[in-house]
Amino acid sequence: MNLIDELKAALNRDIKNLGYTLWGLEVSGKHNSRHIRVFIDNENSSITLKDCEKVNIQAREVLENSDSLEFSCSLEISSPGIDRTFFEIEQLKAYVGEEIQVKFEADSHKQTVLGKLISISEDFIEIENSKKGNLKISLDNYLTSKLIYKA
Repeated sequence: MNLIDELKAALNRDIKNLGYTLWGLEVSGKHNSRHIRVFIDNENSSITLKDCEKVNIQAREVLENSDSLEFSCSLEISSPGIDRTFFEIEQLKAYVGEEIQVKFEADSHKQTVLGKLISISEDFIEIENSKKGNLKISLDNYLTSKLIYKA
């Protein structure tokens, strides 16, 4: 199990018990000193500073008592925001019809495309791009995506 999966396993139940959803995790830093950024969401309301503080207290306790995490770390709790990054393909399903930016690999080169999310299947996501028309991006080539907020 990689570090992100270990962290998800350690934190998910506690975050859920507090009434939030673990949206995603980012880990940066060197092997012995890491920065862990935890993104939480709530279906019923926007995430507030008080929500982040509550999750921070619980997450810090979980991490400090975990036997598998043998490094020092700083912890940051945040909402995914209005221009949220999608950490799992499943998260995209709630945003069909919305404008997203997708990063993917094609012919050994990283590419980025902006467009309206048309559909998601087991094998690909489909984006409607104003210049290139409809593009089907294989999930094997998919790297990441984020929501594009338009006021």
